[in-house]
Amino acid sequence: MNLLTHFRKITILRFVLAGLVLLFLVPALFADGIASRYPNDVGIENDPGVILFDGFESYTSPSQLTSKWNAVGPLANLKIATTTSVGGSKCLEFDIPIVSNEIIDHCDKRLPTPVDTVYVRSYQKWDSNFNLPSCHSGYSITAKFTVTCGGVPPDGSGEVGISLNVNTAGKLLSGEHQPGYMHVYAYWPHQRLNCGDHWYPNGWVKPYNWGDWIKYPAQYPDWVAYPLWQPNPGQWYCFEEMVHLNTPGQNDGVVALWVNGVLKARWPDLFLRNSLSTKIDKVGLRQQGRNSTQVNKKWYDNVVIARSYIGPISH
Repeated sequence: MNLLTHFRKITILRFVLAGLVLLFLVPALFADGIASRYPNDVGIENDPGVILFDGFESYTSPSQLTSKWNAVGPLANLKIATTTSVGGSKCLEFDIPIVSNEIIDHCDKRLPTPVDTVYVRSYQKWDSNFNLPSCHSGYSITAKFTVTCGGVPPDGSGEVGISLNVNTAGKLLSGEHQPGYMHVYAYWPHQRLNCGDHWYPNGWVKPYNWGDWIKYPAQYPDWVAYPLWQPNPGQWYCFEEMVHLNTPGQNDGVVALWVNGVLKARWPDLFLRNSLSTKIDKVGLRQQGRNSTQVNKKWYDNVVIARSYIGPISH
């Protein structure tokens, strides 16, 4: 039996099992997300499970973002926008100008107390004519992260970066368009290159080919394939990412992605660290790119960082 046939049989069985599990468990696990208790997110910042909330309503200038965020910039590329929003009259705009070198628009929050598990939710929208072939766009969720393309030790003693990403990541996959398929950009012990891996919900990994969850199914018994998914420019979407770092000595780490409250990807059975001293200590909003031939705009609104599932805005 070749690898592709083996993958297809495993995938069908996993889809069936996942459907049964999700049918009974997902409503119980996620119907009472934090946002469900705070219509229109009013007062959500006071929930004991919330680390940060920002609807960007109180700002008149991006320089004021440092009242909640530890590092922001470049200020010339950030705007408090009033022409589009979700939860009020304002939101945060990231611009990538016409440029050939790499630009990183960011808002970073250093967590006051590092955690083993974090959930990040925000509404995101790409401009209707968005066209940035080389970029990172989404969240940055990191633990002890100090280097770029420096490699991660395979024994789990190094940094971890598990970030929701929406971009085209080089050569387009079948059916892909701007801004690109949603996936995870991962710096982790089993990464294939120094600059990390791109994990796709269906099991594909860039660089190279199928991920470890396909090649070594016995090591990832709970993994299930999900269809590829991508947003359309000009529309708001609610993105949520969860990262749970494994118990040292066990492969019980989990990464999951939701869109508009629907689970779109999940990677269980992960080995991400070998010590409890490695904890998630920073979360950031990202729009990173180069070779931009136009001003590429993206917006964020109603950002929540929390210790448990958040969910979309309730009404």
